[in-house]
Amino acid sequence: MRSLAMVLSLAGLLAVGAPAPARGDEAGQPPAGAPAPPQAAPPADAPAPPQAVLPADAPPQAAAAARWCAPELASLPGEACAFLPARAAPGPRVLVIFLHGVVQPDSGWQWAQQRGAARAGARHGVAVMMPRGRRGIGPKTMEDWWCWPTAAAAQAAHEDALLAGWDAARVELERRAGGRFERVLVFGFSNGAYYATSLAMRGRLPVDGYAAFAGGSGARYLERAGARTRLRVPVFVGWGGKDPAHRDQVALAKMLRRLKWPSRSLGKKRAGHAMTDDQVDQAFAFLSGKRGGVTEPGRGRGARSR
Repeated sequence: MRSLAMVLSLAGLLAVGAPAPARGDEAGQPPAGAPAPPQAAPPADAPAPPQAVLPADAPPQAAAAARWCAPELASLPGEACAFLPARAAPGPRVLVIFLHGVVQPDSGWQWAQQRGAARAGARHGVAVMMPRGRRGIGPKTMEDWWCWPTAAAAQAAHEDALLAGWDAARVELERRAGGRFERVLVFGFSNGAYYATSLAMRGRLPVDGYAAFAGGSGARYLERAGARTRLRVPVFVGWGGKDPAHRDQVALAKMLRRLKWPSRSLGKKRAGHAMTDDQVDQAFAFLSGKRGGVTEPGRGRGARSR
């Protein structure tokens, strides 16, 4: 495990060292008063991604305010970002939709998460689409931060438009990639993992699988939703033992087993509020049906959101 003051490269340890919230509430939001995530930097031995030319004295905040996507990433409709691997993995064309954690406006924190997701995509030879959340739906001290609609009221107000935006971004990314993606996975980190869990339990997206890292819970309202859902694509859950919120993920793994939902979990005792290389690798393996995972493709193969 690397130092808790950096973002691990290549396999997507997206937020090592980010202050972990206390146990999430039923909406999956960080508690009021939680500090902003730090502006983590990649480790010294990580290969640096190509950088756009910016003024030497331009602070990260200024660059982030001017552009949501990191300079080396492509921009898609709806302020989504995209990464296409130089060499795609053999087999079906795979797209990962990565859902970020909470992002303070103009902090530049989204770039660290995007770069981690892109590095994971490069290692596994898959495309990554990184949509942006919404402002005005977070908890009191973070109400204006970029978050995902984990609460029912926010979903009613924003979800249809949000998912329609994902569809539009995906259509454009497929055009640029020269073909349709045959398998689609949703990876969520922190607040994004709580939302990914909600999407999975409600069967809201006809995709091929989900991975929830450092987020997601076994709340009763989610279990009730999951019990009614017929579209049960596999779910991978990753958590760190040093994350104060990890009991939520442990509860999620137990809930999935109670529901007899196809799932796998991997906790790392020494990890904090993070997603580790091994967790990312095992998520890909499980969701692709390898190493004892699901052997049949998900029902959402190449499908659009509904």
